[in-house]
Amino acid sequence: MRGTQTAACASPANRARNRRSGQMLIFVTLSLSVLIAMIGLAVDLGYSYYIKTLTQVAADSAAQAAAVFAKNNGYACGTGITCGTAYNCASPPTTPAVTPFEAGCLYAKANGFVNTGSQTVSFIANNTATPNESTNTPSIWIQANVAQTVGHWFLYGSGFHSGSVASQAIAGISTTPAPACLYILSPTAAGALTIAGGSGIVTSGCGVYVNSNSSTAINLNNDGDLTATGGGVIDVVGRVSIASGSTMTPTATTFAGAADPLANLAVPTVSSTCDHTGYSLAYGTATISPGVYCGGITAGGGGTLTMSSGLYIMNGGGFNNGNGATINGTGVTIYLTGQHGYTAAGMQLEGGSTTNLTAPSSGSYMGILFYQDRSATYATANDLGNGSTLNATGTLYFKTTALTLEGGTSSSKWAIVANTLSVTNGSTYQQDTTGTYTGLASTSPRLIQ
Repeated sequence: MRGTQTAACASPANRARNRRSGQMLIFVTLSLSVLIAMIGLAVDLGYSYYIKTLTQVAADSAAQAAAVFAKNNGYACGTGITCGTAYNCASPPTTPAVTPFEAGCLYAKANGFVNTGSQTVSFIANNTATPNESTNTPSIWIQANVAQTVGHWFLYGSGFHSGSVASQAIAGISTTPAPACLYILSPTAAGALTIAGGSGIVTSGCGVYVNSNSSTAINLNNDGDLTATGGGVIDVVGRVSIASGSTMTPTATTFAGAADPLANLAVPTVSSTCDHTGYSLAYGTATISPGVYCGGITAGGGGTLTMSSGLYIMNGGGFNNGNGATINGTGVTIYLTGQHGYTAAGMQLEGGSTTNLTAPSSGSYMGILFYQDRSATYATANDLGNGSTLNATGTLYFKTTALTLEGGTSSSKWAIVANTLSVTNGSTYQQDTTGTYTGLASTSPRLIQ
């Protein structure tokens, strides 16, 4: 009977087509599963990469912020920073920041990362060679570590529930030593730098800059010698006068002049209230504290005066040591000014006195021992008298006034920035490669890796 074919009577070709159709369905189903898994992997990895980018931005900004804060506030290993020990940010971060790490935590937060929940933010610092860069040794480096745990939406079913995305960044403070130990700033003075009396100045690793345009800007006479070693140079705007018996090594070169290296040094605020008025120690021993000394400080009569660490403001009267007295002080800065009705006066170390002073090794006045108010002038030169001794670590900064060195010095890590300088003793100056002794080195924070 010619009717419709039953399945049992289907041709072999039809049966083959039916089998291929079933296989295709299985293949398409499996392919879609693989495709969906690949799309899921791409989405999860893409999101993780996006978070990775964010963590790197946060780490970069946090490390740089911490380094800038350290540089601007004089922080170093052991001075406001515990080096070699991890620091975990508070949650929420401390504000306002009072340490470099706290500053870094705030910048990490500003970029969306805090040390809580799925996110971690930490820091570590040191003054060794930076990790993975044995030849790169800044004065201090700070590493920021930023991480976040990222959930996997599509891979969750495959057992990959989450993963950690982390970034690191290292910023450091690089130090460039000052090119000179002596800066003589007067633009016109004859004999702006004068060396005489069989004495000599020797610098090691640093040079001498004399800004005067006088024909006798540097005056060497009566067996006075000037020597710069270790690559130091002698630069002068004007000319040099060298008398018979005096020497200069190397030969001076002409240059355009040097700027005041301490022109941006912060000016202390001087209160109209006096902590002491006309302070004087004639005999015996005494210990004094930082503050405003109206009428200055005077020691004499063989007494011994000890100055505690800090800033001493001589509002008038100056700083005076004489008659066999001894003044000792570590971590001190002496500011010479005249305000609120007082007349500025300078440094006078006379009469067989001994002065042993060391400038602060950190903080706003790191390396600054004597600091003359830039707006002050006084006729009497700042003086280390013959028969007196100055053992100093730090910079003697007398921008608009003269300095005379006649007595003995046993200092090496010191520097002079003065309007003019007259020397009749022998003294040596060594380059301060860190800036902690003289405050003259320049520092700059930068991202290292």
